[in-house]
Amino acid sequence: MQSFAYIDETLDINTTQSYELSIQLNLNGLSFCLLDTIRNKYIALQNYSLKPDNSFDDYLDSIESLLKSNELLNQKFKSVKLIWLSNKNTLIPSSLFITTNLKSYFEFNQKINDLDEIHYTELKYANAYSVFTIPNQIATIFTRLYPKIRFYNQQSPIIEYALFNSNSNEHKVYVNVESYFFDLTITYANKLLIYNNFIYKNAVDMLYYIMYSFDQLNINAETTELILSGDITKNSQDHLKLSEFIRYIKFQKHSEEYTYSYTFNKVHQHSFSNLFNLSHCE
Repeated sequence: MQSFAYIDETLDINTTQSYELSIQLNLNGLSFCLLDTIRNKYIALQNYSLKPDNSFDDYLDSIESLLKSNELLNQKFKSVKLIWLSNKNTLIPSSLFITTNLKSYFEFNQKINDLDEIHYTELKYANAYSVFTIPNQIATIFTRLYPKIRFYNQQSPIIEYALFNSNSNEHKVYVNVESYFFDLTITYANKLLIYNNFIYKNAVDMLYYIMYSFDQLNINAETTELILSGDITKNSQDHLKLSEFIRYIKFQKHSEEYTYSYTFNKVHQHSFSNLFNLSHCE
């Protein structure tokens, strides 16, 4: 995705303390948006593309340089949240969650690197906790600039949004696509049935994992709606392959709880769903 900046003309650099800053970060780039909490309106959306083939040290230098050079990012905000996009996450029911067991929870199905930090967030609609890791160097860079920053994995906005919108006795299937993995979420009658993520190489891989999940839950691909978000487009091979087997596919729209600057009309709404839906997370 190309770098861009869409700023509403009503943004006031002198009133940023009433704005909420949400940041989304992975090895491919950094995106952020600003929510004016007085008007309940998103008024800024920016994206910076980075070279994923650079060394990690070069990547860290690029992030620090970007943070220093962007005027908006150097203001004071009402709150700051950051999503680290990664498939290294796990979900723990609230009834079993104990903070002293974080490492053992995570290592049950994930590997912790030497420089990983373990974080967790509560999912209010799921009655569970998201446990995930962030590279220590990333956390340090952002904590230095925003001492009260809160960290998240994309697992949180994905699940919270899905459950917030699960209000009928029908299965709803959400697929959030990233560069090398995708998140699959299935809800039914306000309950979370499945959340998982899968590493994939091509559209056939993606189709296999989704159809297998449909089969396990006896979900009818002819009648059940699949909602897409993230790094996927209507003309992509992923979407075209899914369309051969799943009849009702749509792309996720903006939450109706907020209004959005007209300047965002040049961007596909589903591309930054997690960033905008971070507002659903505590």
